[in-house]
Amino acid sequence: MDTLAEEASKSGMENIAISSSSGNGQSSGCRRCVSLGKFLAGRLVEIGVSHAFAVPGDFNLTLLDELLTNTDLKMIWTTNELNAGYAADGFCRRQGVGAAVVTYGVGGLSLINAVAGCYSEDLPVILISGGPNSNDFAANHTIHHTIGLPDLGEQYRAFKEFTCAAVVIQHLSEAHHQIDYAISEALACEQSCGRDSQ
Repeated sequence: MDTLAEEASKSGMENIAISSSSGNGQSSGCRRCVSLGKFLAGRLVEIGVSHAFAVPGDFNLTLLDELLTNTDLKMIWTTNELNAGYAADGFCRRQGVGAAVVTYGVGGLSLINAVAGCYSEDLPVILISGGPNSNDFAANHTIHHTIGLPDLGEQYRAFKEFTCAAVVIQHLSEAHHQIDYAISEALACEQSCGRDSQ
């Protein structure tokens, strides 16, 4: 199976630039500009995700609005993040790949048990979390939905321990590569022989 990056290259997708949904609408010379959320929704649908399980929160509302524009991706709202994770796990077992979308901090950290379960079972579940504005990372101040420290990397470090790939998108110019990398790794982990047990 070709990686998503190879498929993107074959289809000319490497020429897509991702634009911020709050941008001025001006093209940066790319052949086709799409928002981060629309790009992500398209990639999810391409790999077979027809339903994503989600919990709205203030760090993912704009992303969810963008995901909703893709009529081939249905959003299933759950009562909490752990339920979204387990629903994505079950959907993956039935359909071959799953996805969950949560908010940053308390939302992402609530998802960890489901994430660890997917990881231990080699299930290709794409876990998407909203996050603080990239300016917040450099500001060194405490924001809501965190563990109370100005270090905003705790969720990334936690996910890194229980996923095939964890990325933090801070620059739109790199986002499509990071998304394709993370999805490719999730699919590759599922196709691997499994993990060593001792």
